[in-house]
Amino acid sequence: MHGDYRLDNVIIDADDLGRVAAVLDWEMATLGDPLVDLANALVFWDGLKDLQRVIAAPPSGHEAFPGRDRLMARYAAGTGRELDELPWYLAFVQYKFAAICEGIHYRHTRGETVGEGFDRIGQMLPDVVALGHLSLADLPRMQDAP
Repeated sequence: MHGDYRLDNVIIDADDLGRVAAVLDWEMATLGDPLVDLANALVFWDGLKDLQRVIAAPPSGHEAFPGRDRLMARYAAGTGRELDELPWYLAFVQYKFAAICEGIHYRHTRGETVGEGFDRIGQMLPDVVALGHLSLADLPRMQDAP
């Protein structure tokens, strides 16, 4: 749930491109619901839906990587998991990312985080939160309980 298990934080096996050989920055990794890992991968897979990125370039659109729908289909087929509640997990990860960005933005305004791109993190926050709201809108409406 920490978010370490994502494409820009792993080393892919050169002989088997479908296999992760190592996870970097693993000392803060946690075990949790695997759908959080899938949602985290998906959020970063498409570059937060075309928001100006400060972090690594997204893999979607690159010919070497499957599209988002194919990635989800392969995950569902490989794990046997239903993805009906995935919008909730996407919103969770987007809100979590917004909170992380706010922390980075705050430290940057105090001069504690320096480097290229950190000055733009604060501008991303409303859009990241809006994506979380859009993800929740994709959830099936719950029926009123009797």
